[in-house]
Amino acid sequence: MNLRDLTYFDALATLKNYTAVAQRFHVSQPTITYAIKRLEIELDTQLLLRDRSHRQIELTTNGQQFEQHVALILHELKLARTEITASRQQKVKFGLPPIIGTYYFPKLAQRLAQHGLISHLNTLEAGSSTLLQQLRTGEVDLALLGSTTPLTDQLIAAEILYQQPFKIIVSPEHPLAQAGKVAFTQLANENFVTLKEGFVHPAALRQLAQPAGFTPNVVYTTPDISVLKSMVAENIGIGFLTALAISPADNVIALELADVKPPQFLISLAYRKNQVQSALQQKLITQLQQPLKA
Repeated sequence: MNLRDLTYFDALATLKNYTAVAQRFHVSQPTITYAIKRLEIELDTQLLLRDRSHRQIELTTNGQQFEQHVALILHELKLARTEITASRQQKVKFGLPPIIGTYYFPKLAQRLAQHGLISHLNTLEAGSSTLLQQLRTGEVDLALLGSTTPLTDQLIAAEILYQQPFKIIVSPEHPLAQAGKVAFTQLANENFVTLKEGFVHPAALRQLAQPAGFTPNVVYTTPDISVLKSMVAENIGIGFLTALAISPADNVIALELADVKPPQFLISLAYRKNQVQSALQQKLITQLQQPLKA
């Protein structure tokens, strides 16, 4: 059984047409036919049902079972090539979501620079859900991911490194500015300025809104944290933001949530379970696992 035959079979299972597969790989149609026949002889089973009138094929039950394994084999081979190439180049494809990249990662940068690791990072910025998928496919080797609950994934190992509470932020002119803390149920009549979907925050906001019994009145959404804080400072609405992204210079007041067990913003180090870490990756993981200095 050779890899090329498996590749042809996988494409045929998707395209369901011999001519289309032959054109994709720039080979003759008999080349595809012989490849499938070799697989059927070796496995001693029929993999395809051929409809000559419509020139389409369908997988038999055994063919469907075989395709599940073939897809996994080809995926793992692609990952292996990607990982070997990255190891040879002494680069680590490192995923960073915007908030973590802006407010958390700089606290680590000096330590990583001292250990000669910064120059080996090929950083990819995207939302945590996108980066998690890229970890699965091998587009990213390691990532710092945000979530409201511990990450659980069959393919991904994740370790919580840091956590911060979410805060309600208001303008210094807002009536709640002197409150110190607030229950989410008190905010039913407020206008909200929020981050767009793709951040962890909208999911955390829904976690609070559901037991409170109301849907927040969102008057504006933005992908830019600075814009959110500026609009809150102008008293256009109140905001919902992790404490990690709030500083005294923002001209907003951060209120503690008085709800029982409010969601936390979790930062986790994540990587594929089946990846054999290079010496460079191991060194990077070790440094990322060290707690931040106060």
